[in-house]
Amino acid sequence: MKKIISLITVWSLLMSTTAIYGENKKDNLDNKLEKNRTEQITIDKKIQALDTRIAEIEANINATNEKINNLNIEMENTKVEISKLEESIKINEESLGKRLKVINSNYSMGYIKVILSSSSLSDFFNNIYIVKQVVNQDKEMLKQLDENKTEVEYKEKEIENKKVEQEDLKITLEKDNEMVLGDKTELDRLKEELLKEEEDLEKDIEKFLAEQEALKQQQNNQNNSNSYGVISNGSWPVLGYNRISSGYGNRKHPILNRQEFHTGIDIPAPSGTLTVAVDNGTIIYSGVKGSYGNTIMIQHDDGKVSLYAHNSVLIAKVGQRVQKGQTVAKIGSTGMSTGPHLHFEIRINGKHVNPVNYL
Repeated sequence: MKKIISLITVWSLLMSTTAIYGENKKDNLDNKLEKNRTEQITIDKKIQALDTRIAEIEANINATNEKINNLNIEMENTKVEISKLEESIKINEESLGKRLKVINSNYSMGYIKVILSSSSLSDFFNNIYIVKQVVNQDKEMLKQLDENKTEVEYKEKEIENKKVEQEDLKITLEKDNEMVLGDKTELDRLKEELLKEEEDLEKDIEKFLAEQEALKQQQNNQNNSNSYGVISNGSWPVLGYNRISSGYGNRKHPILNRQEFHTGIDIPAPSGTLTVAVDNGTIIYSGVKGSYGNTIMIQHDDGKVSLYAHNSVLIAKVGQRVQKGQTVAKIGSTGMSTGPHLHFEIRINGKHVNPVNYL
């Protein structure tokens, strides 16, 4: 009895320690999960900001592409204007060239002949005016040629500068976009890792809760063992002992010292060890049964009958409904027995069968 009380005390302390450890582990998992979700919120905000930045950059790139297209159109139009100016320059140059050729061949004589050919003083002054106008026209033509050439050069340079500027801006924007996309990719990767960690943590918490529930159930079963409730969910009849000292079949009887058929299996265990039902059923026998000593027999729902012999204490009563794993007796050495053990049988339609096949 003192041993049982000591075991119960140790078990209670173990369960208390386990409970404290369990609470700490649960708190640790909850803290990790909360931290994970906080980090996810932070990353989501960063990703949202990057998405906004990416949208702005892409809009700027599109606007820059549109400007470059417009500049290309403008350049084409300018080329047409340049072609016209160049044509005008060409015509003026040809006209001026002819005049210069004539003037250079006999510059002074040309103008002198015009003046001396005057028939009167008024005609003389008129011819001088005409010569002056021609000279002025030549000067104006030279000036116009110079201005046209300057305008052509300016327009070409202006368009080219604008195009280079827009191309540089586009390259800068594309680099910015590439960098931001790289940052977003990294954040997406971090988010995926956090999601995976969150999933793992949730699984750990679920597993932990399941383990705690199992421990709680085990503790409840242990606490209820004194009232002989369900203490095992297995189909083995002796709690904590699974060695078979004598199997089913022919053997030399340990007391009678002769060959006999052993109708069950013997499972050695200390006196007082709990004997449990291997399946749900109803107690059909609870008492002394010849060489079996203190015996329990259970009629199970599927028709088979299990027999538990040599017990020191019988707990279950005839007509009582028992569950699989519920205590029905305690190991002993009553009847024809050489020591504390359980003699266990399975009978079907009144005939014994190898019980190992049903455990």
